[in-house]
Amino acid sequence: MRILVRFAVLLTIACAAHAALLPLESRLQHELLAPCCYRETLDHHMSQEAYNMRAEIHQMVLSGKSERQIIDFYKARYGMRILGEPEGVYWWIGTLTPFAVLALGLIGLILMLRKWSRSSRAQAAT
Repeated sequence: MRILVRFAVLLTIACAAHAALLPLESRLQHELLAPCCYRETLDHHMSQEAYNMRAEIHQMVLSGKSERQIIDFYKARYGMRILGEPEGVYWWIGTLTPFAVLALGLIGLILMLRKWSRSSRAQAAT
């Protein structure tokens, strides 16, 4: 029973701490990757580097820096890799490339099936 009460208290504290985040801070934590492995965003990653970065973001937001200023600061420090989703032309390349590859594959498949169909008809006619 005590374990359930402790769990409920900890869950309540965690929810209150999450609600205390400023909307900008929360959005930035969701957009930036943890610099230790670049696999998870800051809001999910539990490393010391991610913790330090969340604290830095908190201080920057409290000091009145804009979202663009904070993102530019981290891009200058870590490069474009720190972004969870690429910006500008890189976003277009990353978004459109899978569709272009799929379209080329479908065109190749259709052409191959047509060739096979014609060759089987030609063999059946002889």
